[in-house]
Amino acid sequence: MVDSALFAFLAAIHLLPAIAAVFPRQIQRLYGVEPADRTLVTLLQHRAMLLGLVGFGFLAAAFRVDEIGWHAWLLGAASMISFLLFAVINRQLTGPLRLIAIVDAIGLIPLGILFVRQPWFHNTYLGV
Repeated sequence: MVDSALFAFLAAIHLLPAIAAVFPRQIQRLYGVEPADRTLVTLLQHRAMLLGLVGFGFLAAAFRVDEIGWHAWLLGAASMISFLLFAVINRQLTGPLRLIAIVDAIGLIPLGILFVRQPWFHNTYLGV
C-alpha cells in the first residue's frame, strides 16, 4: 500500500508536465521558452512525451508494484537524477528550471523510500 502511494505520487509529478506534449503553450510557462523557437519547442514537446511515458510507468507500478515497480523505479530515477545533474552542471537551478529542479529533488524522497523498501536491499545491506 505504501509503495503504491509513493508510485502514484511519482506518476503525478511526471504526468502533469507531460501535458505540454499536446498543449505546447504550456512550454513557455514551464520552461520560459518563447514559442517562436520552434526547434526548442519541438525538443521540449518530445521531453514532455518522455516524461509522460515515465509517468505512466509509475502509474502502472502503483497498481502492479511486484511485477513492474523496480523497472519503473529505475527509469524514473535515471530521468530525475540526470535532469538534476544537468541542471547543476549547467548552473540552471534558478530561473524557469528552478521549479522543475525542486520537484525532481522532492521526487528523490519517495524514490529513496522505495529503494530501501526493496527486499533485495534488506537481504544485501541489512542482513535481514
